[in-house]
Amino acid sequence: MEIKCINLGYVVSDEKADFVETIFTKHASWMNEFYSEANDGPKYLISAYFTKSPEFVDPTDPEKGTTGNTIFTINERFTSIESIQRHVENASKNDYFPQFYEIMGNYGKVVGIGGEVLHSIR
Repeated sequence: MEIKCINLGYVVSDEKADFVETIFTKHASWMNEFYSEANDGPKYLISAYFTKSPEFVDPTDPEKGTTGNTIFTINERFTSIESIQRHVENASKNDYFPQFYEIMGNYGKVVGIGGEVLHSIR
C-alpha cells in the first residue's frame, strides 16, 4: 500500500476561530459519512484527525501567554494518491467548500497534499 497524506496547518485570529471550526466540523462530518464502512471508506482513507490549540508566544513556556491566534491542523492518511484525488473531487462538491478554500487562502500556512509518512508510531 502506498500511503499518501494531506496535512494542512492554519493560523487563525481568535475572533475568526469559531467560524473556521464550524467549517472544519462540517468537513469532518462529511468525511465520517463518506468514509463509512457502508461506503467502502476503509479502501481509501486510513485515518484522519483535526486539531485545535492556542498559539503561544513561546511554546516552550506557555505562561508567557498566547498571541491571540488559534492553530488548526487537518491530517489525513490515504491509501494512494488516487484516493486523495477522489477525496478532493468529492469534497469540493459540498456546499461549505467555497468557505473551506477561502479559509485555506486566508489562513493556510502549511498545505501539504500527497506527502509521505516518514515515521509512524502506532
